Amino acid sequence: MKMHWFLPTSTTLAFVLIATAFAAEDDNPIQKAMKFAHSAPRGQKKLNEKIVEGTAPDADVQKALAMYKAMADTKPPKGDPTAFKEKTNKLVAATEEVVAKKPEAVEHYKAAVDCKACHSEHRKMPPPGGPGRPGGPGTGAGAAGPFPSPQ
Repeated sequence: MKMHWFLPTSTTLAFVLIATAFAAEDDNPIQKAMKFAHSAPRGQKKLNEKIVEGTAPDADVQKALAMYKAMADTKPPKGDPTAFKEKTNKLVAATEEVVAKKPEAVEHYKAAVDCKACHSEHRKMPPPGGPGRPGGPGTGAGAAGPFPSPQ
């Protein structure tokens, strides 16, 4: 009967681990900014698209600006921190122009929101595919697997 502590202890441990994982995500300014300004439920426009169209609420643009500023002060997951700082500063400056409603603001914002340029240099991506999918582990030339590779 010494196992009576196992279930409550393992449940508590699982809760702590899950809460820690969510807290870590909430503390990441880059993920927060990307989630707020650069993603939306299917069928809805992203905030960055609304900013370009001129339909974004002012409060949301100001919130995005604050998040971009926090993102600019964060170390990138990979790549040159100086290059990341330059890109995020460009994004902050363009968003400040949008907030101030300057004439060229939208064009500057469009240029600054270059997802591919930033992501290819600074975003850590999981390996392509997965077990059993093209590009996943165990595929490619010379990979060991249950079937010999065709010659």
